[in-house]
Amino acid sequence: MAFTTGMPASAPLSLLPGVGQGSTIMFIHAHPDDETIVTGATMAACSAAGARVVLVTCTRGELGEVIPAELAHLEVDQSEFSLGTHAFEEQALDARGQGEDHDVAALEGDTAPGAGLAQERERELAAALSALGVHEHMWLGQGLTAPATGPVVFRDSGMAWGADGRAMAAPIVLSGSFSREPLEQVAPLLAAAIRSLRPDVVVSYAADGGYGHPDHVRTHQLTMAALREAASPASSGEGSAGQDELAGWTVPAVYAIVSDRPERPLAAGVPRIAVAGDLGAKTAAMKAHRTQITVAGELFALSDNVWRNIFAIEEFVAVDQTQIYGAP
Repeated sequence: MAFTTGMPASAPLSLLPGVGQGSTIMFIHAHPDDETIVTGATMAACSAAGARVVLVTCTRGELGEVIPAELAHLEVDQSEFSLGTHAFEEQALDARGQGEDHDVAALEGDTAPGAGLAQERERELAAALSALGVHEHMWLGQGLTAPATGPVVFRDSGMAWGADGRAMAAPIVLSGSFSREPLEQVAPLLAAAIRSLRPDVVVSYAADGGYGHPDHVRTHQLTMAALREAASPASSGEGSAGQDELAGWTVPAVYAIVSDRPERPLAAGVPRIAVAGDLGAKTAAMKAHRTQITVAGELFALSDNVWRNIFAIEEFVAVDQTQIYGAP
């Protein structure tokens, strides 16, 4: 994790500052596998130390690439969207319907683009979280983050690779996609969970989402907006069902994940916090995400087939509270 600017990380810590036995830490991620790749070792360490670890995942990654040949039929050809966008739009809108909590088939519909991959990635995420020792998870739009009208699904927005090697918005982004959802409608849902759980620490992405994926960028924007909103008491009818009377909660510590991409160096003078987590748990969780990750010993590869080391050390930066809540 080399940077040309920014301050070097100090000696690795065993836990993020503010985390310990009995504390609550909330991780907010865009897709299944994101939690494991960039924060898995830290999540496992926090859980082993007796902290309450809660993961919120915004989408099911329906439009992700698929590595195993035997599951290739689950991958959605996004180029087909331009051939029949109206039909795909109708299917995507149908996917926003209500259904039983945590039942992706009921919520998405079997014909929605990527429904099969969504169900597979749900199973993968459950196995990964078991490996990490994390027992509390919610999909955005369900559980404590469900609207008062009932649970909904926020869909993977898809992406395209830009000429600079960074992710960018796909040529066509379907209705119901997470990145198209107005923040003023989605932020109250996450804010309701923050008020209810009262986390001591929240972890999510930096402003560019790490590598530019529209859902990662939106996750950062959602997190910041929800933190601000959660600091005030819920108004009548706002946010999640049954959460109307909760008092506001200001999260004491918020951290952004450090990207290891050289094209996004940290600003000069920003200190990095290194956490030495559980390598074994992270590796096992990576293996669970088999549609997205190939693991060989201490190495892993994504769909680009570039082999990388699996690191137990993960890096974060503290987010200035004034950037979230304003000056006191």
